[in-house]
Amino acid sequence: MDTKSKNSRFTLPALFALVVSLSLLMLTAADVYQNREYLQKDSYFQSENFNSEVRLFVELVKDVHVDFAGYERKTPEEKLGKATVEQFQREREDALREVRERLESEYAHEIENARNASDTKELDRLATEQAARLKKALEKETANWDRQFQQMVAEKDAEYEERKNSLALRTGSFKYYVRDNKTGKVYTNMSHEPSETEVSKNARYAIRFPENSYQKYGEFADINRTYQLSQWSGIFYVPKSPEGYSQIHADAVYFDSKRERLLGECALLTVTLLVTALLLWYLKLSRAAAQPIVVKSLALFRRIPLDIRIIMLLPIGVAYLALIFNLRFFFFFLPIDAEHFFTLGIISLFTAYLLLQALEAWHMYLHPGSLREQWQRSLFVRQKVLLRESYTNRSLFFKVSLLFILTVGFGMSVALGLVAMVKASEELFSLSFLYGLFYLATVVPYVLRRLGLMNRIMLGASEMSAGNLDATIEKIRKGNLSNLAHSLNNIKLGLKSAMEEQMKSERMKSELITNVSHDLKTPLTSIINYVDLLKRENLTADEIKSYVDVLDRKTARLRVLIDDLFDAAKMSSGAVELHIEQVNVASLLNQAIAEFSEKIEQSSLTFRVNVEQPKIVAPLDGKKTWRVFENLIGNALKYSLPNTRVLIDLYEKPGEVIMTIKNVSAYEIDFDAQELFERFKRADQSRNTEGSGLGLAIAKSIVELQGGRLSIEIDGDYFKVMVVFRKNA
Repeated sequence: MDTKSKNSRFTLPALFALVVSLSLLMLTAADVYQNREYLQKDSYFQSENFNSEVRLFVELVKDVHVDFAGYERKTPEEKLGKATVEQFQREREDALREVRERLESEYAHEIENARNASDTKELDRLATEQAARLKKALEKETANWDRQFQQMVAEKDAEYEERKNSLALRTGSFKYYVRDNKTGKVYTNMSHEPSETEVSKNARYAIRFPENSYQKYGEFADINRTYQLSQWSGIFYVPKSPEGYSQIHADAVYFDSKRERLLGECALLTVTLLVTALLLWYLKLSRAAAQPIVVKSLALFRRIPLDIRIIMLLPIGVAYLALIFNLRFFFFFLPIDAEHFFTLGIISLFTAYLLLQALEAWHMYLHPGSLREQWQRSLFVRQKVLLRESYTNRSLFFKVSLLFILTVGFGMSVALGLVAMVKASEELFSLSFLYGLFYLATVVPYVLRRLGLMNRIMLGASEMSAGNLDATIEKIRKGNLSNLAHSLNNIKLGLKSAMEEQMKSERMKSELITNVSHDLKTPLTSIINYVDLLKRENLTADEIKSYVDVLDRKTARLRVLIDDLFDAAKMSSGAVELHIEQVNVASLLNQAIAEFSEKIEQSSLTFRVNVEQPKIVAPLDGKKTWRVFENLIGNALKYSLPNTRVLIDLYEKPGEVIMTIKNVSAYEIDFDAQELFERFKRADQSRNTEGSGLGLAIAKSIVELQGGRLSIEIDGDYFKVMVVFRKNA
C-alpha cells in the first residue's frame, strides 16, 4: 500500500518531466537537423559560401593578371579592345549618316522646287542653310559619341579598379601561385612557388588546377577545364594564419563555433532521448493513464468532437513543427534566461496536447467501441443527422432556406444602399430601395403570419396539456404550421377517444366482475345446496339420484364457464399457439353442422346451408376454427326466435373465404352490436339462458389471430355474423 502511494506521488512529476523532456528533445533534434552540415570538420570549406569565394578569387586573379595586364599603360582604345572600338565606330558612322540623310530629306523638296523654278538665289540660300545645319548637327552628334566613348573608358577604368581592389582585399585570405606554361609567366602574391610540404604545413585549405579528379573538383569543373585549355597550372590555399583581417577566417571560426555547439546539442539529444524512454517505461509501469489528472484531461479532450480533432491535427502538427524550427533560434544561446523558459513552456503546451492526442488514439485502437461511440458524437454525424431531419420535410427546408437567402440579400441591399449614398450612385440606391420594398412587402408579412400561427399553436398546446380537451387550434390556409395545428387537433381527438375508451374499459371491468360473480355463483350455490341435501339421512334412492343429476348438470355448467373464461383470457393476451395448415373450410363447416344435427332437429329452427363448392381451402388452425363454428352455431340455436330460419352461406372471393350466419333474434337488441364482443355480454339481458357470454368474444379473437376478421350487423331483430378468412398465409 505504501509503495502504491509513493508511485502515485511520483507519477504527476514524471508526467510533467515527460512533456518537458519531449519538448526539449524536439527542439534539439530540429536544431541539429537544420544545421547538420556544420557537424563536418572544417565544414566551412565545404560550404557553398566558401566555394563562391574560391571561384571569385580565381576569376579575380585571371582578370587582374591576364585580362587587365598592363591596363594602366594602355590607350583608351586599347583599354576597350579592338572589337569594342570597331563596333563603336560602326555605330557612330551609322548615326552620323542618319543625321545627313535626315537633313537631306528635309530640304529635298524645297531644293527640287527651286531648281525647277531656276531660282538660283533660292538654291544658294537653301544650300547654305542646309550646310550650316548639317555642320551643327554633326558636331553635336560627334560630341555625344565622344562623351559616350569617354564614359565607356571610365566604366572600364572603374571595373579595373574594382577588380584590382577586390583582389588586394583578399590577398590576406588566399595565397596563390599561377604559371602560364606557354609563356612562362607567373602570377602570384608569394615570393616563390610553394612545395607540397609548405602547403601541408601552412595551409588550412588548398586546391590545385588542373586536376583529373572530378569528384574533388566537381564544383570547379569549368575552372579546371579553362586551366587545361590555357595550359596553366596553379595552386590556391588559405593560410592557417591570415595577414590582417580575413573574412574567410572569420567565417571559418563562426562555422567551427557552431560545430562545437552542435556537438553539445547531440549529447543533449542523446540524454533527452534516454530520459524520455525511461519516463515512458516508468509511466507505463505506474499506470499513469489511470491517474485522475490524465483521466480528467482526456474527458475534457473528448468534449472536442472527434472529426474536429482529426481535422485540426494536421494544422496543429504543422504549427508545432513551425514553432519548433522558429523558436530554436531563441533557445540555443547563452546565458540561460527567462526567454528560454518561455520558449520551452510554449512548446510544452503543444507537446502535451499532441501526447493527449496520441494517448486517445491508442485507447481507441485498443477499444474500437470507443471510436464508434465518439464518431457518433462527432460534428459531422450530428450535422448529417440534423440535415437529414431538416430535409425530411423538403417543403419546409426549402422555405427556410429561401427565407435565409432573402434575409441575407436584404442585409446586402442595406449595405449596398449605404455605399450608394456615399458614392452618390442613383442606380445602386434605386436597386437597394426596390429590394428593400420587396422584402418588407412580402417576407416580413409572411414571417409575422407564421409567428401568429405559431403562437396560437403554442397556446392551444398549452391548454391541451392543462387538460382542456375542448380547445381547438384554428388552421389558416395551407402550410406546414397549419398541418401541425391539424395534427395537434387530431392528437387531442385521439386522446379524448382514448380517455373514453379507458372509461369504457373501466366500466367493462366492473361489469365483468359483476357478471363473472353472478354466473359462477349461481351453479356454485346450487351445488352447495344439493350437497347439503345429500348429507341428510333417510333419503330414498330416487331422491339421491335426482340430487346427483342436478349436481352433475351444475358442475358441468361451472366447468364450461371456467373453461370459457380461461379461453377468453388466453385469446385476449395472444398467448395461443396456432398450428396453421391447409384446411378445407367447407368440409369443416359441414362437420360442425352435423355435430349439432340432433339439437337442430329438437329445435323448431330451420337451418339452410349454402356452400358454394365442396372444396374451399384456407391456411387455418383446424381445431381453433372448429371452435369458431361451434360457438356461432351454438349462439344461433340459443338466441334465435323459434320457428324461424337460420341461413348459413360459405363462398370464396379473391384472396378471401367468407362465411355468414343470419338469424332472427329471440330477444330485443337495444344496444350497439359491438357490445356483443364484450366479455359476458348476452343478447338475453335477463341471463336466463345457459350461455357464458364469451362465445362471440372467443370466436372474434380466434379469427383475428389467424389474420381474419369477424363482424356483426343488426337490423332490428335481424342478426348477421360475417367471418372472413385470408386465403394467403
